[in-house]
Amino acid sequence: MLDTHLDFKLLEMCARCEACYHICPSSLNIEGYDPRAVIKDILAGDYEKWITSKHIWQCLECHHCLEICFQHYGFENAMTALRTLAAKRGVTPPQVKRGWDMFVKTGRLGEPIMPARKKLSLPEPGASGKEEFLKLLGVYREAKGREGTPAE
Repeated sequence: MLDTHLDFKLLEMCARCEACYHICPSSLNIEGYDPRAVIKDILAGDYEKWITSKHIWQCLECHHCLEICFQHYGFENAMTALRTLAAKRGVTPPQVKRGWDMFVKTGRLGEPIMPARKKLSLPEPGASGKEEFLKLLGVYREAKGREGTPAE
């Protein structure tokens, strides 16, 4: 499953380099967050335990790993692939689920704080695009439903 999202040849070089580990803010500040362990497990085909791990959601997507990586691949790709797989299986932290539900409901990931915007002389926020998003989501869900329908 991960082989469709990841370049294993680049990951093998990643496993030998380990440079990103020393600059990753999550690695430096979160106990147990170790990109080296995740990459080694992915390469060994033993990544299932990471699907339910909170660590795959703790990547800040700051791109430091991409910036330092000589092959411009970065550990972030591995975390993104694992999060995608987890989300497809419905294994997401409650915060992610709440964020998605709010996005579907409002077209926004958070509500603008109008008094703060006014105090800062910021203009009113633009339209959320909610209606267009819901239309596209409906088309997507309909297409996915057709894919899952057995042929007669």
